[in-house]
Amino acid sequence: MAMSRLPLVDRTLTEFFRELLQSAMRTQEVQLREETEFYLVTLLEKFARTERDWFDRPLGLEYLESFHDPLVHRVGKLKRVGDTALFVSGLFMESLHRKLVSADYYMQVGREAYSHLSGLSGVGAGSGDLFAELAERFGEFVSILAEISFERFFAGDVHTLRVYTRWMYTQNDRDARWLMRQGLIPCVPPTRRQH
Repeated sequence: MAMSRLPLVDRTLTEFFRELLQSAMRTQEVQLREETEFYLVTLLEKFARTERDWFDRPLGLEYLESFHDPLVHRVGKLKRVGDTALFVSGLFMESLHRKLVSADYYMQVGREAYSHLSGLSGVGAGSGDLFAELAERFGEFVSILAEISFERFFAGDVHTLRVYTRWMYTQNDRDARWLMRQGLIPCVPPTRRQH
């Protein structure tokens, strides 16, 4: 008797990431325009199939070089910097805490790249409104991607530390409430200044 083969996956990668994104948006209580939601789903898809050398060059170098490139190349580099910074700071925030370059750095570089892209709309950069929104709400988008990471990709016994770390960078009210339900009062540690 021949067994019929059932498909291993009955939905596309786009549908999978869209469901994850919409679930995280509900959890984080964030509303997105359709264009922005589509952009974030596409970003997740892109990194699911990224080239091996995507992370070889420092983002700061790519960012600075973009200003010396012809406009067409500048748009591509700035988009790559913004997208990479958003992806890394959203999905891997906790691991950045132990690196030379912090999540703050990634978030700032990402905001700046998207901000510059918003000013280049009409010259191959796409919608200036989209990139302005990505720059202005960068922290919210990091929270959404961090929620996906937290709930779906890297769940484990370190949930509390992950939420606290995410809260330190985003100051998200939902994360603060979650921490307080766990018996923790979130507070930002004082900065160390050396004179």
